[in-house]
Amino acid sequence: MLDLRRLGYFVTVAEELHFRRAAERLHLAQPPLTRHITALEAELGMPLFERGTRSVRLTAEGETFLPCARRVLQEAKTAEAMARKIALGRAGHLSIGYASSVPLSETFVAVLKEHNTRCPDVALSLSEIASASQVERIREGALDFGFHRPGSAFDSAGIEVLPLGAERLVAAVPGGSEFSKRPSLSIGDLRSEPFILFPRLYGSGLNERVHSLCAGAGFAPRQGPSALQMTAIVALVGAGLGVAIVPASTTTLARPGVAYVALDDAHATIDLTLIFRKGGCSVAVHSFLDTVMAIVRR
Repeated sequence: MLDLRRLGYFVTVAEELHFRRAAERLHLAQPPLTRHITALEAELGMPLFERGTRSVRLTAEGETFLPCARRVLQEAKTAEAMARKIALGRAGHLSIGYASSVPLSETFVAVLKEHNTRCPDVALSLSEIASASQVERIREGALDFGFHRPGSAFDSAGIEVLPLGAERLVAAVPGGSEFSKRPSLSIGDLRSEPFILFPRLYGSGLNERVHSLCAGAGFAPRQGPSALQMTAIVALVGAGLGVAIVPASTTTLARPGVAYVALDDAHATIDLTLIFRKGGCSVAVHSFLDTVMAIVRR
């Protein structure tokens, strides 16, 4: 394999076309420089310079080889710089899952924005994944992180859980309905309405939270249509097919035919947590955690 140091010597001599000046640039004595160039020519099997008593010039072979040598040296510098970034957790790849309602959260957006500023060379692969499925994928190593909506206790063996805060829940109701005219509602006020939820087996933490709140009010929610995404749930409410209990950040989805009404219930909140695998974390994972903690502490 070619010696990168000798390639650098060759490029410097080619730029100066003078061994003494090249040696001075390289902070090297001239005789060792000459020996290195001679050794490189022997290794390549071709002359790189024509040497005269008063001048040095590139051979045709040297002219052709010079751009290649420069590219190799530049690529080596790029690789070295990237390796340093990787070692600091500022380059690499992270796989991140998130529950359907999470992208509307200010915390989620703030974390991604801040991490892109800190570590622009870390590629983020984002996937919408139900909270229950996130846990298994993290255990399997398929995900590095999950922005998770915990509805109830779950088996956290092998999983670290970092609380990111709680968010108020609100009722999404059809515009023009009697509910839309009220300043606030309680969960119990909606007991006769069909609830638009995620599919039963989807593994939604929000579903679990809604069922828990309804149980606390003495009823089980009447199942209406279901949808896999928060935008679709809000659209179904707008079509007059039922009501939904959603995080307050969902109110940014302004849609004709939908009104968002505050809930009086003191416990009408849902947590947002970051989950990740215990132990064996890469430097990139630790760097992302540093970003998350910086946002949480603000």
